[in-house]
Amino acid sequence: MKNGKRAVVLSGGGTKGAYEIGVWRALRELSVDYQIVTGTSIGSINGAMMAMGDYEKAYQVWNHMVMEDLMQNPRREKGFFRSAAEAFLQTNKIRRKKLIDGAVDNSPFRDFVEDHIDEEKVRASEVDYGLVTVRARDRKPFALKKSEIPQGLLKEYIIASSSVFPVFPMHQIRGEYYIDGMYYDNLPIKLAVSMGASELIVVDLHQKPQHAEYAGAANVLYLTPSEDLGGILQFDHEKIESNMEMGYQDTIRKFSIGRT
Repeated sequence: MKNGKRAVVLSGGGTKGAYEIGVWRALRELSVDYQIVTGTSIGSINGAMMAMGDYEKAYQVWNHMVMEDLMQNPRREKGFFRSAAEAFLQTNKIRRKKLIDGAVDNSPFRDFVEDHIDEEKVRASEVDYGLVTVRARDRKPFALKKSEIPQGLLKEYIIASSSVFPVFPMHQIRGEYYIDGMYYDNLPIKLAVSMGASELIVVDLHQKPQHAEYAGAANVLYLTPSEDLGGILQFDHEKIESNMEMGYQDTIRKFSIGRT
């Protein structure tokens, strides 16, 4: 890239996010640099690790990930997900405690973020970083670059961006509740552009593009998985390895045919 800044934009999608690690591996092998990374939900976690620059650590995290790293004591009442989601969408107020609590205890996930994300490394990185979350009480979106996130709260906002309600609880920061950024923008391309990106590598975890208007743009390399990535909470290690390899192969293929 001769001029401007290149951004990597990472989609939300739970354990489908293994695909993004494969993309990162390919970018490293191809010596493709980036100055900005933005992400929503799992994309905000992978994006923080990309800003930190530690691929080997990220690979090991994904290679050893199990459900117990992220959640425990899932609630299995029939219809819980549907009733909780409908109640949230029908009101501007948090009327019932279960709307805050979600279906699972995500304290392991909070510990996971604490253990694997180094706020100071993200802030010190030459790679700018941004994420998306949504305030629950009025569904106001917050698309934030790292300089806009108060010191000491980066991990809190990553957890908020990844609080995939109603599975995970809403996440409280300074008295306000936040939920997954997918409720506003699951693939934050506009955030990357607002941060100064003139070239984009977009990693969409859906086979049908979420932002089709960008898929054919001259300054955009738009990656979609060549095969179905499975479920958003699929912790099968063969599937995780397969999705990482797919992300790698799809990226190599995309670059080899001139990014078309």
